[in-house]
Amino acid sequence: MKRLLSALCALVMALSLISVPALAAEKEYAVVTGSATLNLRKEPSASAQWLGRAYENDWVEILSHEDNGWHYCRVVETGAYGYMAGNYLTSVREMGGVGNTGVVKNPVSSHFLNLRQYPSYSAPVLAIYYNGAGFSTLGYADGWYYVRMQDGNTGYFRKEFVQVSGGAQEENYIVHTGNSGGLNLRNAPSMKGGILASYKNGTAVTVTLKGDEFWAVRVGTREGFMDPDFLRKAGSTSAGSQPQTSVPKTNGYVIVNNPRATQFLNLRQQPSTSAKVLCTYKNGIRLEIIEQGETWCKVYGRSSGNIGYVMTKYVTLHGVPSVPVKTVQNGNTYVNLRSAPSKVSGAVYEKLYSGNQVVVLTPGDEWTQVRYGNTVGYMMTAFLK
Repeated sequence: MKRLLSALCALVMALSLISVPALAAEKEYAVVTGSATLNLRKEPSASAQWLGRAYENDWVEILSHEDNGWHYCRVVETGAYGYMAGNYLTSVREMGGVGNTGVVKNPVSSHFLNLRQYPSYSAPVLAIYYNGAGFSTLGYADGWYYVRMQDGNTGYFRKEFVQVSGGAQEENYIVHTGNSGGLNLRNAPSMKGGILASYKNGTAVTVTLKGDEFWAVRVGTREGFMDPDFLRKAGSTSAGSQPQTSVPKTNGYVIVNNPRATQFLNLRQQPSTSAKVLCTYKNGIRLEIIEQGETWCKVYGRSSGNIGYVMTKYVTLHGVPSVPVKTVQNGNTYVNLRSAPSKVSGAVYEKLYSGNQVVVLTPGDEWTQVRYGNTVGYMMTAFLK
């Protein structure tokens, strides 16, 4: 009996030494928002050693949360690790509180509400607000709203002291692969992410958060990430039909190719270096070409939905001719090549007849800058095909 007991004890001891893997916790992913770049730091502080940066719309994996509002993260694309300021990260988990509007609503009208630096009652107070002060929500987690006030201040409010109403809604899309194949739902915003399921054309998808290369989605009750290149806005007559008119017709694409990897390319509202910047893009980002030009290209960002102009010298072209040529078409008459985009102030350089070809420098809705031989000028876009 003693031998049997000894053997059993030895077996129990041996089993206790076997390493049993812990159940994997659900991973948390977020997108860089509200800043063109976001620094990685060695410690959770803006004064800590700089380790690198991520760019707007980059995906990061949040590995831990610090009490001061910083998160320890891994940048999905580069694999770099470091601390990042949490107020520039929008988490997939927080999207239930993003894009809404609200007002301060204390139970006692004479009381004020503290706007705090990070989501904690011990956090520094940035400002105080009385009932009726308006804000928009940037995120929500653990009973705290991350908000932007109407005066521009950002910080955190407790949910018990505000009234929030619906704002931006989740977007509905359908799977559209362009062939008989399915679209994979992955467990991470990366082609290396494990495949959770595959969905056929026409499957309804709810988009909850958009980032570069991948979008966070929900299909039924299952959540994951999909490649937005194979999603189309819901509302088409059938899967495979043209997307809604809000998505422009494109021809070819460009890949952002800045001189240095640390630089980012401005997407501008108009083809001018003084025009408003709509968005910035790092190297490797794909943009769809709406109109090609040797100096400027009009492009569409599929992930952001932005339409604007980028300088052609900072991108590489794909699926389009190296030289953008258009043909003059105006029946049996001519079209004027002018010194300026105006019938009043633009002097006539030359008269070009139907069939003459010009090189497009800068496309435009009404006027296009072109080169004919050695002459650079402007022609009305409607007469160029």
